[in-house]
Amino acid sequence: MLAWKTDMGLPDRPSAHSSGSGAVTPLKLHGAKPGSWIERVVSQVKFLLYVIYIALFGSSDRGYEDDVFPEASDPFIENTARWQQGTQAVAGIRSFLPRALASSAHSWAPSAADRIYAAFDASQPLDDPQDLRGRDEHIAQLMRGVHYRRTHGVVSGPRGSGKTSLVRVFSQFAQAEGVVVFYAACDRNTDFAELMRDFLERIPTYAVDPQDIETFAERVQHFGRESTPQQAASILSLVKYSQIVFMIDEFDRAEDADFRSKIASLLKLISDARVPVRVILISTNSVFEQIVGEHQSLMRHMTRLTTEPLRPDVIDEVLDNCADRAGMRFSVEAKALLSQIVCGSPYHARLFGMHCALAASARKKAEIDRWDVLAGLSESFDEWALLNSEDAQAFISVMAGAKGDPHKFIEAARKIAAPENGDREASLVRAPARANEQQMLTALAPAVERANGGVAFRDATAPQFLLALQHITTAPKRGRPAKGDARV
Repeated sequence: MLAWKTDMGLPDRPSAHSSGSGAVTPLKLHGAKPGSWIERVVSQVKFLLYVIYIALFGSSDRGYEDDVFPEASDPFIENTARWQQGTQAVAGIRSFLPRALASSAHSWAPSAADRIYAAFDASQPLDDPQDLRGRDEHIAQLMRGVHYRRTHGVVSGPRGSGKTSLVRVFSQFAQAEGVVVFYAACDRNTDFAELMRDFLERIPTYAVDPQDIETFAERVQHFGRESTPQQAASILSLVKYSQIVFMIDEFDRAEDADFRSKIASLLKLISDARVPVRVILISTNSVFEQIVGEHQSLMRHMTRLTTEPLRPDVIDEVLDNCADRAGMRFSVEAKALLSQIVCGSPYHARLFGMHCALAASARKKAEIDRWDVLAGLSESFDEWALLNSEDAQAFISVMAGAKGDPHKFIEAARKIAAPENGDREASLVRAPARANEQQMLTALAPAVERANGGVAFRDATAPQFLLALQHITTAPKRGRPAKGDARV
């Protein structure tokens, strides 16, 4: 420690034999009093901590002598000259410390981009009730129907409309009422036995009567590929002391018609047996008719709701809430433009809004303006195009005019994305007639295909990307006036 301090240029403590001229002789530790040695070590440590503090945060408000040597009689500082030498040593230390050390104090704080990603949270379903906007009545419907009236539920709506977020928030309210909620998502190969075995194995033993726990475990263990809805209902009938909800997401992805038929049978069986187990089916298209078609009497055991597009004012709330959490804000013009493009989709509002906020942040701006929206839409489209290259190429071709007037395809896409919003836009703006089904299939293949007696985008989130591309390609360069298109 003495050598380290001497190298720094700090003077040693003067001995009792120092001359009156201020010359000092090195301190001899041999024979020194224990108390003075401890003082010296403590002062050394305090000095080192002060050096680190100065290197990381700059000058202290109190001053070196106050922070490290609070008393004028401190063994290291006895006059102003010695204090000046000490501060010079601190300056010397700072001059050769790596820059990374000086900035390390700030590296733990989240970056602006991190705050934006967390605030908009576009890649995950929501689970915070405060973030779910415009769905209060849907939550109330599910609580009234599934929890209080003991009905099953069907939640349908287009992709990106917030179905999964809705049921996740519902599950929080239901769990607060003591309901046990389990979630599973289907894929194209999901079969009935596999899905039900997963649910059954997760039912807690406290939900079963103690005298039936052994029977319950044995029946679950033997539940296999050939098991039937009747066997599943028999096992569930042993549940006595808990209300249980099974949430089955992406129900329409399962391609096996027998799977849907068995689920319908199970719903009927557990309803008739008054088993305290309910099922919520979540699907992009309404499976209500399919389920009720299997058993007409199921109609009285179902709560049905659709996640329709959000109103423009609710989309504004979504954008404002996300921006506020990121420490930013949208201009009125920016919100109006985004609201027009997302067609009531909370997913697109969060995704497009996130990229717009990143564009503003890159310019060191807290306000997200119209130009940031255009930059964000461009980044959003490019990101989507990497995963949907064929569809993106079809959209680019249409916007280039290769298939005729692009506006008729834009209006048709808007109608598909949000039927009610599309009609309102058409009434407010002098838009060309929409493309008919055959024109859509010809011009936008393979992005568009026949489905449910009409045409639909094979990627249900795609229409908003076509609308985004329209604004990207027709917007004027920054600083130039808009030309022609009233939507830009």
